[in-house]
Amino acid sequence: MNVKDLITDVLIISLSAALLWHFSHIWRYGEYLVGESNIIIRSLETLGLLFIFAFGVSKYINDLRRGLKRKG
Repeated sequence: MNVKDLITDVLIISLSAALLWHFSHIWRYGEYLVGESNIIIRSLETLGLLFIFAFGVSKYINDLRRGLKRKG
């Protein structure tokens, strides 16, 4: 794993975590600075961010495993 892969993984995870935090407030309080009133659009945005988050975590774990195999 090189530095570029690590930065990419951290950016993907942190971006999706930040956006999920904002969307969790929309779900919890009904709005947050900019609230999406259409539940279908809000649901699709939330699912999309969950997929991005899962992709980032999965990629990060795979990169770590690949890096450990090279050293081992």
